Amino acid sequence: MIGERLADLRKDRGLTQQELADILNLTKYNISAYERDYNEAPDNVKIALATFFNVSVDYLLGLTDRPNPYEPPGSRIPHDKELPQNVKDVIQCIARLIALANSVNPQYVSDEINRMVEELLSEQRLREKTSSKADSSMS
Repeated sequence: MIGERLADLRKDRGLTQQELADILNLTKYNISAYERDYNEAPDNVKIALATFFNVSVDYLLGLTDRPNPYEPPGSRIPHDKELPQNVKDVIQCIARLIALANSVNPQYVSDEINRMVEELLSEQRLREKTSSKADSSMS
């Protein structure tokens, strides 16, 4: 079951086997063997795959059809209703990347975190410009 689900998740992300292998610090042949159910992925690889695709290991293994991962205790942001949705999304992405860093290529994770932080800062600068222009036009 992991093979079919892995292939579907990879294709849904628009990744080749080689690209996924590079992200997870594996070989294309590992990914191919897992997708064809020729080899069983070790537990640490299953965890890395689940973390990367933001699904539960149970979903990968076919134990549930619900792809959403379980929420680990303490992972909720206090007063998260007060935060804008885009900030919550970024925080969740960063949390997933940090978890992924424990089991895969740290350089990739570092690059992704830097990209996301830069994107967040760009959005914030744009909002500030828009807000200051709106304030200026009202005066």
